[in-house]
Amino acid sequence: MIKKIKFTTGGKIPNRFLNEIVFKNLGNSNDRVIYGPGIGRDAAAIRLSDNKILVVKSDPITGTIKHIGRYAVIINANDIAVLGASPQFFMSTILIPIDTSLDDFSTICKDINQAAKELNISIVGGHSEVTAKVENPIICGSMFGETTSDLLIMANSKPGDKLIMTKSAAIEGTAILAWDKEDYLKDKIEKKVLIKAKNFINMLSILKESRIALQIGGITAMHDPTEGGILNGIFELCESAKVGAIIYRDKIPIAKETKELCSVFKLDPLRLISSGTLLMSINSHVFEQTITALESQGIAATCIGEIKEQKAIILYEKNGNQELINDQNQDQIWRVF
Repeated sequence: MIKKIKFTTGGKIPNRFLNEIVFKNLGNSNDRVIYGPGIGRDAAAIRLSDNKILVVKSDPITGTIKHIGRYAVIINANDIAVLGASPQFFMSTILIPIDTSLDDFSTICKDINQAAKELNISIVGGHSEVTAKVENPIICGSMFGETTSDLLIMANSKPGDKLIMTKSAAIEGTAILAWDKEDYLKDKIEKKVLIKAKNFINMLSILKESRIALQIGGITAMHDPTEGGILNGIFELCESAKVGAIIYRDKIPIAKETKELCSVFKLDPLRLISSGTLLMSINSHVFEQTITALESQGIAATCIGEIKEQKAIILYEKNGNQELINDQNQDQIWRVF
């Protein structure tokens, strides 16, 4: 039956096939792997010693062209941070199409360098190649970080935990649309709105807020909601911890700029790629303290729901209607590109 199935749309491989194929082909088992592959798991954790943990991540950037180097560093760094680790070392495989100018290749490398410097990350190697197999540049990044056993955050959400998100929904999607579709948008929205939307690229990192939250304690899970947006991020967080959740649409912050861009392209901002937002489940006794600490540092934080024991994830509308949230493997961004 599997032989007859073909992939006809872009986006993540559906979870069904991850379980049926990918997770059944993982090589040799190793006791030092304490947090390995799974739905909703942003990175892997490998024990180096009694207290030292190596956290590793690999992720490609395929849904954008402009500032692709910056995305590659920050998105991979985010996935290290949500396990309670500090990203330190980065490697990348850069694939560029034939006829790419040397200046464009240089721009990619400079973007990688600038983002790495901002986050205090060292670039330690990789590979660069010109190939007729790609139409646009693609970067596959690998990030390495360290943490300790007591700071490692794995998927351990519990019923009663509060669901907290920082900033607003679809930050990455807003930045991608504003930069890659700038010419199209110039006649569709006000200039000042487009300028502000382009500045969302400076909000992609979640390292600062993850460190603040870790200092407070009480975090049971952290997640970087990428493809599928906030709703799919919540699904993945809950799937990883084998729990459910209730969430409230009217409590999820959406920036004006995001709303306007999504209106132009007829996209749902809650299902649009959302790196730059930190999604957390936090013990109910300390969630207010965490929100206060984040806001004192200029980072907006909002309680949008609660973890439940029943595995269903229910989105409540303001009018009382309910929607059952399932995984979404194709992000809204692919409707545009």
